[in-house]
Amino acid sequence: MCSCIYLKVPNTQSLRPPVPLPPTNLPISAAQYAFSILTKGVSFSPDSTIALIDSSTGTRLLYSDFLAQIEALATSLRNQYGLKSRDVAFVLSPTSLHVPILYLALLSLCVIVSPANPTSTVSELSRLVSLSKPVIAFATSDTADKLPSLHHGTILLYSTHFYYMLTIPVTGKLNQVEVPVQQNDTAVILDKI
Repeated sequence: MCSCIYLKVPNTQSLRPPVPLPPTNLPISAAQYAFSILTKGVSFSPDSTIALIDSSTGTRLLYSDFLAQIEALATSLRNQYGLKSRDVAFVLSPTSLHVPILYLALLSLCVIVSPANPTSTVSELSRLVSLSKPVIAFATSDTADKLPSLHHGTILLYSTHFYYMLTIPVTGKLNQVEVPVQQNDTAVILDKI
């Protein structure tokens, strides 16, 4: 027997102060705006504040490293693969520290992210790929063989090449990737197409 209680929940408000949205004519990507809010914090210190923790390994990533890896990866993807606004990237990976880095790097280029469940069957993935029409995929060595050939191929997460793209030296400030973007440009994460 199941007993359930249904409460009428009134509208709630965040305990955090409201975040002002940028003017609509300001050319800024979703990733750039998120970073601009992050760095306005009074107590924010990128060299000592932890951005992510991998619960399975205990690995911690400082904001300074997190931001540097996003910028390095975005720069690599733009320069090596020519990724640009409105391209679609297919992501077939379990949760890891690299997924938020990958998503933010792609979004900073205004690339549409199309994630998929790594336990999906080949036929399910074929359908998702045909719907989203990606030009590049990101997968693990366990999932890459489920994907068809794409224009820019499949990049293996945890590979030497991927780690290299996370660490290449980039000069300048975060998001100096110089991608022309308007707020009405498509930059989304497609989910359950």
